[in-house]
Amino acid sequence: MSFSRSRSVVLAILAAVALVLPVSGVATADTAPQGFSPTQLIGPYPSDLPPGGTYLPVLDGFNGLRDNNPAVMAQNSSTVVQINNNATPEQQQDAIEINYDDRLVSLSVALGHKLGPVFLKLLNDGKLPKVAALAEGDLARAGLPSGTTLPEKQIFNNPRPFVAAPGSIKRYDEPGGHLYAELEGNGSYPSGHANMGYWKGALLASWLPELGPQIIARAGEIGLGRVVLGVHYPLDVMGGRLMAMDLTAARLSDPGFDRLIDEAGAQLREQLEKATGVPLGEFIATDTPYLTTEAAVTEHQALMTYGLPQVHPNQQNRIPAEAAALLETKFPNLTDQQRLAVLEQTAIPAGYPLDKSGPDGGWLRIDLAAAYAATP
Repeated sequence: MSFSRSRSVVLAILAAVALVLPVSGVATADTAPQGFSPTQLIGPYPSDLPPGGTYLPVLDGFNGLRDNNPAVMAQNSSTVVQINNNATPEQQQDAIEINYDDRLVSLSVALGHKLGPVFLKLLNDGKLPKVAALAEGDLARAGLPSGTTLPEKQIFNNPRPFVAAPGSIKRYDEPGGHLYAELEGNGSYPSGHANMGYWKGALLASWLPELGPQIIARAGEIGLGRVVLGVHYPLDVMGGRLMAMDLTAARLSDPGFDRLIDEAGAQLREQLEKATGVPLGEFIATDTPYLTTEAAVTEHQALMTYGLPQVHPNQQNRIPAEAAALLETKFPNLTDQQRLAVLEQTAIPAGYPLDKSGPDGGWLRIDLAAAYAATP
């Protein structure tokens, strides 16, 4: 698997890129991009809460596993120990940085050797206020009303790996860090980092569909980083992902909120083109990619199930219809039914742990990296 360059290397690249970008592409104070109005941000919007007010129905496949499938739960535990114990120094460092950085920062490396640092500079300089409002920070407007998955963690109340098996988990942290102390008091399922990594990644991919597979693969690496640290199990990461697919599809299917997403995407592409001085597609084509499309799809597929087996091989379900919105910017000329067909064709089989039948099922199957790489 491929892991990100360290934060220090990214910052060094940022400085180098700044030296070669055309001065004419830098926005001045007179043309500072505008953010959303308070009314736009406040809403409220129908997608602020799922039907019924909670994501528990899409997450509660965990209870069935915990109560009735000790073999899967044992493999879930042994997998985190194996990944944690065998993590390379590079993997450890990446996981530590993922813990302390905002997920949008962690995702930025997926944009490419040059474009990632350009994106970070624009974000840090306040040139992307609409992107920041929707996707930066734990309380980003496009996320959960609580900003985190803490309510769900409290309800499922599953102890984290380093709490449940302290003698088996190696601890990795920066000097003077507080990583483990902060996490001891709340449960593991679902992973908030994975949830935010995936919904922020899905938004970023919708804004930059040319880099969709790379962005979604990086979202998978954010989840993997939590397993590397021994603070989450694979099932936690998988739960965070399926929850994020549901959340992002709801945002994109909400006409009022989708207008905000469209405005943020337009601002992002405009500012990237101003900063680079060339059409964005041209810049991306000449940049060094984070991963090839093929490598991104292959890596992400492995991170969708972490080697856990199908528990219901004969299970039947469909990708939820609202998920078609996830591919609207990638395939603007397709109908919703055609986009849904792409998601079905690229999805993993039904019946893996946490997958469900019925109206709350199908979210786990969505392989957004493969869908972005598809050629229907």
